[in-house]
Amino acid sequence: MTHEEQSQWMAQAIALARQAEAEDEVPVGALLVCDGKALAEGRNQRERAGRTLGHAELIALEHYNQKSKSWRLPEGATLFVTVEPCLMCTGAMISARVSAICFGCADTRNAGLSRVRPLIEEGVFDHRFATIVEGVRKEECSRLLSDYFRKKRGAL
Repeated sequence: MTHEEQSQWMAQAIALARQAEAEDEVPVGALLVCDGKALAEGRNQRERAGRTLGHAELIALEHYNQKSKSWRLPEGATLFVTVEPCLMCTGAMISARVSAICFGCADTRNAGLSRVRPLIEEGVFDHRFATIVEGVRKEECSRLLSDYFRKKRGAL
């Protein structure tokens, strides 16, 4: 997938993150793509739904599962997410057999993917991601989060 295509898909994930922000959720969006088609989408819904598992990545995977009636993703499925996946979401992506991950900005506080990436690449788990691309529309994704939390702190 070209950088331009990655940027276009990430723009759609950013739009989902903006929808989450409009619902007073942490602005994170996720889009599952395969063969040039969007298969499923998700945005953070922890507050609105009152669900620990209301992360954008998990909602996108669940959306695909419900539509396809299968827990297995098609070969070549890429998950675009605006922020680095946490440990919980990384585990779900391993279990779902996501082929590739493209994320916008790093999450140094809750990072999961970067911390377990060496173990994934070492073959400790039963699945490896073919590709991990970080920094797609990084500044825009980072600004979404920093602006959201700045507004939240100002409202306190």
